[in-house]
Amino acid sequence: MAIKTAHADTKVEELCQRLRALALEKGPGAQLPTVRALCEELATTRVTLREALMLLEAEHVIYTKRRQGIFVSPRIYHKSIHILVSSQSFAAPASPFWSMLWVQLEQEALQRSTFKDEICTFHLVKQTDDPEYSVPASVEAMLQAERVDGVLAVGIQTGRAGLLNGGTIPCVTFAGGGEWTISLDSDEFGRLATETLIHQNCKKMGWWAYNVASHPLEKMGDVHLFRQLLQEHKKTLYPELIRIPHTPPSQTSLSLQEQGYLLAHEVFEGPVSTQPDGLVISNDMMTDGALVAFEELGIRPGRDIKLVTHANAGSPILFGRTKNMTVIEYDPALLAQAMFSMLDMLMAGQQPVEPNINIRPRLRQ
Repeated sequence: MAIKTAHADTKVEELCQRLRALALEKGPGAQLPTVRALCEELATTRVTLREALMLLEAEHVIYTKRRQGIFVSPRIYHKSIHILVSSQSFAAPASPFWSMLWVQLEQEALQRSTFKDEICTFHLVKQTDDPEYSVPASVEAMLQAERVDGVLAVGIQTGRAGLLNGGTIPCVTFAGGGEWTISLDSDEFGRLATETLIHQNCKKMGWWAYNVASHPLEKMGDVHLFRQLLQEHKKTLYPELIRIPHTPPSQTSLSLQEQGYLLAHEVFEGPVSTQPDGLVISNDMMTDGALVAFEELGIRPGRDIKLVTHANAGSPILFGRTKNMTVIEYDPALLAQAMFSMLDMLMAGQQPVEPNINIRPRLRQ
């Protein structure tokens, strides 16, 4: 029995690349040269050529007709994109942001299908506990078996070398580490929020962030920028006004609404001297809870305190309650478009200029 060597595999791969380029150049339905002519043109043997042709036929690049020859497949431009979304994103109590992003990815996929030969398949994935590469082996096997052209990963770690981080399958990741990523620009949020309070002549400015063990306060880029900008504008920095909620001993975890509610009571039931006159809340669900507490305490946003909050465009959170506050929002539609755009470049064999694209927030008008 013949033993296949690594050198032989390399020759077949190189031959596949050259034949694929020839097929793309000629276009769907075009006839390629005969086996004999291809062997002479590509300086290869019939055995090696036959192996390459079998692989390309399985990939729907070419097809053969008995006694007629080799033809370019009408599906040569067909692309199969799989969208992997972590099931943890929808664990209760989940932010509506994740379902909004899912909808935007669906809409973008549907729009693209009208002018591209693409099929997008969505998967809700229970990821592994690996902090660097959380794609389950069963998902990798499925992607390989179905000859996927590209992957969008949401909330999944693809940072360590694997099927999705080694050039085997192009992959763009959001809310997780990876070779090619899309992120929300938290620094820009921090800049907009801080400058808003400064322009509103606030004297004692505070910042509230959510409490999550994997994202401590000292590592939050927007909080760091808040401190930096106050110093640059020669404003007094009150470190005690930069807060995350404390979890009561009787509870193991709190929803984001509960975090905002309890923190508002903790701060504004204390001495007036320790209360901010300007406040940034970096999560809309925390703001949702804080507004309930403000109403109970008789605190009026816009009058008693200047309030800046995070939000997501189109989200029902805070609906009808933002009239007297400043809203800085991210648009899930821009995020979905950026993910597909970067994946297009990777599937075309091009390398994006930067490994990460930041989606900037904007002031709601």
